[in-house]
Amino acid sequence: MKIRIATIDDYNEIVPMYKELLKIIYSDMKLGKDIFIHGAVQHWFRSNYDVILCEKDDGTITGFSMAYVQDVGIIEPYYLGDIAYVKPEYRKGRSAHLLYTNVIKYGDNQGLPVVAKGFVGDGNRDKVEQIQSKFGERRFVEYHRNIKKG
Repeated sequence: MKIRIATIDDYNEIVPMYKELLKIIYSDMKLGKDIFIHGAVQHWFRSNYDVILCEKDDGTITGFSMAYVQDVGIIEPYYLGDIAYVKPEYRKGRSAHLLYTNVIKYGDNQGLPVVAKGFVGDGNRDKVEQIQSKFGERRFVEYHRNIKKG
């Protein structure tokens, strides 16, 4: 298992993984049209965000992460580990660990604080806590409410 920088040639592998992540995170909400999902991924590449792939030795992609330097001006710049996704069949392996470790090492090497997000819904809280707590302390918990129409 190894990680590598994603290239434009990996685009068609990344978009479906991102869409699957959105389906999990927003399972109680209707996703927008695919054009917006494609636009988001295209934005990552245009903005030179750090899109990293995890793959098996045979080249099979197991997951990805997306991170970038965030500089909002009101606090010092920090490295934001915004997204990490591992395909379900590879979640018991080392993919998540390699992706998270890469974000931490990059932030440390740049001398930047690191902030990472983690989805804790669908009974995922303990697993995310286990992974994320190795890298830092919890700062925020997000709550949402969706009123079903009909």
